[in-house]
Amino acid sequence: MANFRLCLFTLPLITLTFILQPFHVMSDEAMIINVCSKTPNPSLCQTCLHSDPKSATADVKGLATISITCGTRDADKLYTDTDNLYTNTKDPALHNLLDNCWWRFLGARDNIDSAGRMLSDKGSDAAKLAITRDAMPMITYCSDLFKKSPTVAVPKNIIDEMNVVSTDCQIILGILSNF
Repeated sequence: MANFRLCLFTLPLITLTFILQPFHVMSDEAMIINVCSKTPNPSLCQTCLHSDPKSATADVKGLATISITCGTRDADKLYTDTDNLYTNTKDPALHNLLDNCWWRFLGARDNIDSAGRMLSDKGSDAAKLAITRDAMPMITYCSDLFKKSPTVAVPKNIIDEMNVVSTDCQIILGILSNF
């Protein structure tokens, strides 16, 4: 008799859970859309967040952490490609220009990555500082340097990757502003 009563209670509860489950997923997607709408590039923001399956159940702090991971990944690609070009180029003007930037891109990558630790350990304000004070100036310096040297042919992929990392930083700051 007790098993029958347990079934009468459990069956509707399980049914209700499965009925409401799609609404829970939609709510998480709505949160991603809402958070990304406050960034300068909502499409790139959503692509980044959807690249990690944990975004489906993440809170805003979790979404910020995912965006930092995306920024770190993109900054690592920028650093790696720039370092390879710096090492292998035969163009002395390009070599000299990249000599000022390859290590800055490495620093930007490390500072974006450290924003994740700052977020965990010290909160969103510390993470924002790691981006605005430590990472973004390194990218901006090289962007300005490339613009001041129009006769040096910096490959398009380096310019594009630098712009992506800059946008990543702005997206991270946009998500961190939700705290």
